[in-house]
Amino acid sequence: MVSAKISASEYVYNQLKEEIMFLELLPGQSIIEVDTSKRFNVSRTPVRAAFHRLESEGLVLIKPKYGSFVTLIDIDEISDLMYMREKLELAVLMDVEHITKSQEVKLNVLLLQQLQILNSDIDENDKAKKFLEADNEFHSMLFSLTNKENIWKKLSEGNPHYNRLRLLSNIESREGLFKIQEEHVKIKDALLNKDFDLLKEYYNVHIYEGMDNLANIVNNYSKFFK
Repeated sequence: MVSAKISASEYVYNQLKEEIMFLELLPGQSIIEVDTSKRFNVSRTPVRAAFHRLESEGLVLIKPKYGSFVTLIDIDEISDLMYMREKLELAVLMDVEHITKSQEVKLNVLLLQQLQILNSDIDENDKAKKFLEADNEFHSMLFSLTNKENIWKKLSEGNPHYNRLRLLSNIESREGLFKIQEEHVKIKDALLNKDFDLLKEYYNVHIYEGMDNLANIVNNYSKFFK
């Protein structure tokens, strides 16, 4: 049911975006306006508006006379974003002058929560989704150390291709998730020790090595990529 606090269009947009980003609606999948209208119990007008908004964000492709489809994952855009992320995120962390005790505690809590997710008995796909959320929260916290969390928000939300690839990577490799969590610990320790040379080394590994199985992912999910 649509909340009275938001418009029907906003509600449909939020629901569809979440389903696309968490691969409940798969890359290339057709999304039909009339079916979506019935599913959310709204008229077709707000659905159409939501589709166009999602199209503007690169999540939906609208083909006149053919229909609307969830966009395929674009490897070229992922490569560009990874480069931007490495440069920007590292630059932000290099500006960290001091970490308060409360900030250190929060970082440790986030790292513990990641470990708890990985050791939980929940469904593996749900685990991959929850870990992605926890991963984003950790990096947002890192950016907040210099009051730049809005930059992380733009990086993490601004590329639908990269986020969906990260989720596929999480689904593919449980061992890889433990490795990511361990890398987070190393990054936190390097920050606390103000060892920026080590931090740079860890970050390069963290950004790129996590995508080592990219070829396998593209091969296993070839129909999801353009």
